[in-house]
Amino acid sequence: MEAKKVIKNFSHFGNLGDAIASLPALRQFFRKTNIKPTLYLVKNHPAIYAHGLTHPTKDEKGVEVSLNQEVCELIKPLIEAQDYIQEVKIIDSDDYESSDIHINLSEIRNTYVGCPSFDLRRWYFYVFPDLACNLFEQYIFVEDSEKDLAKGKIIISRSERYRNESIDYSFLKKYEKDLLFCGTFREYNNFTMQFDLEIEKLIIKDFYEYAQALKQCKLHLSNQTMAFQISQGLQIPRIVELCPDAPNVIPTGEKAYDFFSQLGAKYYVDELMK
Repeated sequence: MEAKKVIKNFSHFGNLGDAIASLPALRQFFRKTNIKPTLYLVKNHPAIYAHGLTHPTKDEKGVEVSLNQEVCELIKPLIEAQDYIQEVKIIDSDDYESSDIHINLSEIRNTYVGCPSFDLRRWYFYVFPDLACNLFEQYIFVEDSEKDLAKGKIIISRSERYRNESIDYSFLKKYEKDLLFCGTFREYNNFTMQFDLEIEKLIIKDFYEYAQALKQCKLHLSNQTMAFQISQGLQIPRIVELCPDAPNVIPTGEKAYDFFSQLGAKYYVDELMK
């Protein structure tokens, strides 16, 4: 009799934010099966974005891709640190068909899940209903850092995609000494120049250390970025700028807010900084 195949290998073609957003579903898989899944991150898969949107992730030829070797290496330590994950493997998109993959998490992009709205994390539940779980629980864990990365600070992350262009962050001037920006140098320069803010840039070695900094900070202010998906999992105080065209990052839990307006942005920052 042929042995029953043990399902344990998951793959993801999408951006880092999508991959981090799949962690609640992967944890639920472990809880239900007692099998730690292996996550295959598929690099160099072509990225397709709406007209006018750009993304810094590119392959060796300068072509926009969802994941490349660099970002996969940066996120690998954080995902592998979760006790419900067996390991992370990085493979090239050309090698995908020959790999031992059981479940493709990127089916969320091939199936109707309410995209581009709703909660990105819940999209996995619509495709894989047996992996639905409680999103109010913490599902990303990191050790405390011995370094003072961001104690008492507001960490800001703001990518070039998924922006609400009506928001003016110059109101943060009164918190200037408490601000840290974490992102690419282009994102940092754009943010500080646009809103006339003199703030420090947080330098991190990988996204595990980024999570440690987020764990230390007083609050995280972000648009719909991969970093905010980490904050979601950490359940730290957080505020997200929603993109009117694709509001798909919905906070759950305590001290977790989203906003569309200038009034909301200022109110929530002031509220959490009391």
